[in-house]
Formats: sequence, structure tokens, C-alpha cells
Amino acid sequence: MDDVKDTANRAAGVASDAMDKARDIGRDTFDKGYESAREFTSKGMEYAEEVSEGLTDFAKRAPWVALGAAFVVGYIAARAIRRLSL
Repeated sequence: MDDVKDTANRAAGVASDAMDKARDIGRDTFDKGYESAREFTSKGMEYAEEVSEGLTDFAKRAPWVALGAAFVVGYIAARAIRRLSL
């Protein structure tokens, strides 16, 4: 009977160790994913800022062209939305 208890205790210890290791791996993976997402978001924000500055400069230099381009983009977007909603 003691052999069964010893075996059960060892099995429980091995299972507990495996669960601890899996939890640690999961936590490390989550942390790495979170950091990657933060870096990606940061780079995306920097890119959006650069594009925004470029568009602002373009609109200041050529306001009528920028207005025309905005109209065309809006018109195409409206047509696409209309087609998707039908």
C-alpha cells in the first residue's frame, strides 16, 4: 500500500512540476508577445506620424490638388461602401 502512495505522490509531484513549467513557458511567451505588440504599435505610430506630416506639407503646398485627391478618395470609398451594403 505504501508503494501505491509513493507512486501517486511522485506522479503528483511530476504533474505539479509539469504544470509549473507550462505556466512559466506561457508567461514568458505572453511577455514576449506583449513586447512585440508594443514595438509594432510604436513603429506604426511613428509611421503614421511621418505620413501625416507628409500629407500636411503636401496640403500646404498644393491645397487644390489635396482637396481634389480627398474628393476622389471619398467618392471611391462611398462607392465601395454602397456596393458592400447591397
